[in-house]
Amino acid sequence: MDSAMLLGPVTASQYSLFLGIALILFGWIEKKEKLIIYGQVVFILLGGLSFWMLLTNSGITLPENSTSIPKEIRIMSYFRMVAGFSVISLISLLLNLFKSRFHKASLFLIVLLALALFFMVLNILQLPK
Repeated sequence: MDSAMLLGPVTASQYSLFLGIALILFGWIEKKEKLIIYGQVVFILLGGLSFWMLLTNSGITLPENSTSIPKEIRIMSYFRMVAGFSVISLISLLLNLFKSRFHKASLFLIVLLALALFFMVLNILQLPK
């Protein structure tokens, strides 16, 4: 699997992370619950993309005599993290639907994890081929 083929889904996931973060923060500032829910739905859809990428792109091979981790392996580990992140986002959305008192704490955790993933994918995209 070539890293050029993975560039489109990785870039789409980067923009999806930015959109979800922006929706949640704007929903917090403007006190609009629907925007927060839309942000969480964006994260769950991003998890669907990452599950799809993990299932379809398993043909990555490690080059012999390589001292650094290839870009393709970093991308696939990023997609594994996004898949786990979407499960956490789904749990937070369920906490919101059941009006749990832990929803705000889980939302804060989601924003922090999304920011970490955003800067992780930004670092991966800046690596040379």
